[in-house]
Amino acid sequence: MDDKQIREIQEKVTSFLDANRLKQAIDTLGAEIESLQDWDLRTRYNELQTAYRYMLEYMRMGMQDPDRERLYNELVGRCYIINDLIAASRESEHSTKVYSQKCRKYKTLECIEPILTALKENAANLEVTKMLPADECKKVTEHLKKEHERVLTQLWEAVWCSRAWTKSYAEKIQTIINDNEIEANDRATIIGAVMMSALKCFEPLKATTLCAIATCENSLFATRALTGIAILLLKYDSRIKYYKEIKAALATLQENNACINLLQTIQIQLLRCRETQKIDRKMREEIIPAMMKNPKLSNEKFSIDILSEIEQDEDKNPEWTEWIEKDEIKGKIEEMAKWQFEGADVYMSTFSQLKTFPFFGEITNWFRPFDTNVPEIAEITPNKIEGSKTLLSAICASPFFCNSDKYSFCFTFKQVPPEQREMLLGQIPDENEIHAADDSISKKASKEKQAETESNQYIQDLYRFFKLSNFRHEFSDPFATSLNMLESESLSSLINNNEAILRTFRYLVEKEYYSEAYNAGRIYEKCGEGDAQFYQEMGFCMQKERDFDSAIDYYTRADIIKPDTLWTLRHIAQCYRMQGESEKALSFYRMAEELAPENISLLLQTGESFAATKRYEEAFARFYKAEFLKPDSRRTIRAIAWCSFITGKDEQARGYYNRLLEMSKPAFEDYLNAAHVEWVSGNRSRAIELYNQAKECCKSTDKVTEQIMNDSEVLIARGVSEKEILLLRDMLY
Repeated sequence: MDDKQIREIQEKVTSFLDANRLKQAIDTLGAEIESLQDWDLRTRYNELQTAYRYMLEYMRMGMQDPDRERLYNELVGRCYIINDLIAASRESEHSTKVYSQKCRKYKTLECIEPILTALKENAANLEVTKMLPADECKKVTEHLKKEHERVLTQLWEAVWCSRAWTKSYAEKIQTIINDNEIEANDRATIIGAVMMSALKCFEPLKATTLCAIATCENSLFATRALTGIAILLLKYDSRIKYYKEIKAALATLQENNACINLLQTIQIQLLRCRETQKIDRKMREEIIPAMMKNPKLSNEKFSIDILSEIEQDEDKNPEWTEWIEKDEIKGKIEEMAKWQFEGADVYMSTFSQLKTFPFFGEITNWFRPFDTNVPEIAEITPNKIEGSKTLLSAICASPFFCNSDKYSFCFTFKQVPPEQREMLLGQIPDENEIHAADDSISKKASKEKQAETESNQYIQDLYRFFKLSNFRHEFSDPFATSLNMLESESLSSLINNNEAILRTFRYLVEKEYYSEAYNAGRIYEKCGEGDAQFYQEMGFCMQKERDFDSAIDYYTRADIIKPDTLWTLRHIAQCYRMQGESEKALSFYRMAEELAPENISLLLQTGESFAATKRYEEAFARFYKAEFLKPDSRRTIRAIAWCSFITGKDEQARGYYNRLLEMSKPAFEDYLNAAHVEWVSGNRSRAIELYNQAKECCKSTDKVTEQIMNDSEVLIARGVSEKEILLLRDMLY
């Protein structure tokens, strides 16, 4: 049986369980388990089958069982576990996947004991070497560090490959995490193995172990455990209700304010990963090329400028967020700086090509905190490589690089010529500069800030593993899912305070996930009282989703709380206009006009609404005023040109369209509408020439002919026959 067949059977059983078809699931599992030589797994299945038969028999006999629902849920939960175990067992028999290969090596839970003993002995021996003479100490230390790497890898792999946990094994893992004889970074690394083990073979004890670790004092451990919990429960959300021990562990977490606050931060950080590909693309295609062309700019420090006024038709309210001026290269670098201080992953593109070092050939190393004791990093010493001391201190201090990127940077540093090292060092922000960038951060970061940084770095490490590692094709990518905890039955209760929900809602609005944002807003509505901004944002979401009635309802609520707000009035008008209710739109546009009589965008929108109601003189009055205020506005010229055309002022329309065509990069609609003017004026050859230019501009004949058909009503009103329009369309082909 190949991997595809194994996966199909596993998914079949899962679909049965998700559909509450317990008998079909049990029968399918029974057929699969017959061919396995795993006696522990057979015993599990037999106990499951017996319990199910007894439950059916008791019900058939009419016996009342108050525990029937609980027992049913337990059986479903056990089925999910056995299903995962069968799939893993079948894979390990023949598969060439790394996981299967390691499973054949680490067959039992007991194999962890000698590995753990060896790791502790290694740590003790390293302490003893400090008493040796310097030369001997150095040689022995180097050997022991290499041995440490080998043993740590073994421990990580053994935990990763552990399948059905026992209570004693779970206690052993917690003991390891609490054991001060083991290096803290090693223990943090093992937490990643627990998560990866649970992602492969779900087991309640793995989840509850992570919950227990999440409450410890060490922020590095807590952040990694909580991140693991979030990813694990998001993947297995539908299962969690079947495991009372997990629900109990989550209830305990809910009482821990530090955990809940950190989990809320992790939620935003996970959602932020959605933007990584967009940022990566923009970095590769725009920002990095611009900086390469202008190398002097790469080291300049720019502040983020906030625009006092922004003209947007259907965009976010400038009052909701901070806006930066996107002015050529300066704007691009400012944008990158904004992403960076928000915690976005701006270095994915930079380091994506630097994951081919042998170090990343060990799966364990993708989950390791940055550690200068790693032998490959220890080679970068002040006496060997100039500037290395500065490098290591800067790397360790920087919150902007995740751990795997720090390793990549150091490995790259070893290979670059000396003359280029200074330039590389200049790219790393000084620790003082990092903290000076935000007045709220002291030189010694607070515990909360430290935890936030550690969790963000770890999430970026995980993102790189699932997107870049040579092992990525062997795993289901958790970052391919929504990662929205508010949509998770098991996690939503942990972040159900008003502040957290509102924070998630506004992040989703900012990043334009409007449907999700609206759902988050609905949750907030049930437990909190919204202010004007909240109802503006909810209305905006609905407007973007083209639910204009709901949008108007929310905008109206915002207007009641904060009346006479220009942005709100404009957007109510826009919604009515999109519904074709031009008269209602005009009433709100005119109220808005009283607040901002010289707002060009508002003048144009109002004029367009007057034109829609055939009140052309009032429309022209707004358009001409807009032209006076900003003579070279393309939108204004287009509005006057089109209104002139539909009212039969062809000479005026021609003049304005000529102005548009003389500007740089006219739109295909500009050529098309200019062609309309010439066609109705009888200048057919010039019209055909312009229609062809429209085709060249948009590189699509279909697009041009489609727009001609959309304009047919106007053309007919200007004397063009229906058959003439059809022939024109054919002629352009």
